[in-house]
Amino acid sequence: MLTGAELAVAIVMVTLGSVVLGTVSFGLGMVASPVLLLLLGAKPTIVLVNTMIVMIVGMVLMRTWRHLDLSRTKWLILGGAAGAPLGVFVLNIAEPGLLRIIIGVVIVTLGLLNLRDTQLSIATFPGSGLCYGFVTCVAVTAISIGGPLGGVYAIAQRWPTQTVRAALAAMFVVSSGLAVVLYAVTGLYDRDTLINLGMLTPGVLIGFGVAGLLVGRLNERMFRYVVIALVVIGGGMLLARELLG
Repeated sequence: MLTGAELAVAIVMVTLGSVVLGTVSFGLGMVASPVLLLLLGAKPTIVLVNTMIVMIVGMVLMRTWRHLDLSRTKWLILGGAAGAPLGVFVLNIAEPGLLRIIIGVVIVTLGLLNLRDTQLSIATFPGSGLCYGFVTCVAVTAISIGGPLGGVYAIAQRWPTQTVRAALAAMFVVSSGLAVVLYAVTGLYDRDTLINLGMLTPGVLIGFGVAGLLVGRLNERMFRYVVIALVVIGGGMLLARELLG
């Protein structure tokens, strides 16, 4: 259970991650997971992050649902729903140390790809929404990282900003909501995890409130580089700890 300075650091990172997620509808895991993994085990971190994702994207969707175009986004959402059970299965059978190494590699790789503005042309192929939704939500459900893959797909479609936010929020409401149910069924919630969730919830609410103020007003380029720097540094720290410790 988080206490003292560890709790304070965790709240700060959850707040920052919630700002990112509330603004662009992905990114909580990339920002918060590196630090939470240093304080908690892999499985409690993943369960906590996905539970907080449901809370935040639910609020995002309440604000953006009018911009949700199901004719464009249904395959992304269905792919996400299909990926959630597999992600929970992977989480239940995976070795925690291996999970941390995988998470670290994914964090650094995605951070560097975002730094280079890398886009995947396959995101525009027919049926690609189903694949992107599936892979994104397997990754998020199993290792709490992967949201930028969905973001790459949504941006490649050249949707308006609010449509992107609504589409990704809807995908995560369905997939992470299903994952939360499966976490409970498979016994991944324990007393300490629920207490930690309660103590971190103020950070979730503060972060979402700040995101509401920032949407449409922030210098997106500078904000993006700050977040990517935190992602790469955090992922590098996680890898160093796991590989050298």
